[in-house]
Amino acid sequence: MKALTASLVVVLLGCGPAAQHGTKRDVPAGTFTITAEEIEKSGAHTAWQVLKRHAPMLQAQDDRNGRPASLGRRGRASFYLDDSPAILLDGVRLPDFRALEDIDAQSILLIYIYDGIEGTTYYGTNSVSGVILIKTKDGRS
Repeated sequence: MKALTASLVVVLLGCGPAAQHGTKRDVPAGTFTITAEEIEKSGAHTAWQVLKRHAPMLQAQDDRNGRPASLGRRGRASFYLDDSPAILLDGVRLPDFRALEDIDAQSILLIYIYDGIEGTTYYGTNSVSGVILIKTKDGRS
């Protein structure tokens, strides 16, 4: 009998909020960063308004009353599943994207938007439509 041999190949992807190191090249591919300076210049009052103005890969729509109605990435990830990205505020997952309207834009330090394999690798399969990571100025993450 011949011996059966198996090989295992492990691929490690460097993911996570690497932009805190200060240079654009430290940010993984597929990551979009919005800084506090950009937020201040835009005049946005809520995190929802920031995403609508600064995140071209997201499709954020309001209802007739001007409240958040839908949030998804441009180009559907699935026809059957929820297409909303996972949203984490200082490391805590928000249950619904509508909570973005309650976050004061002036309290935000950085917003990272992971689109593609980086978000899925770092935050799991529930984030197949991307991850929005919001770091506040007084947050602990």
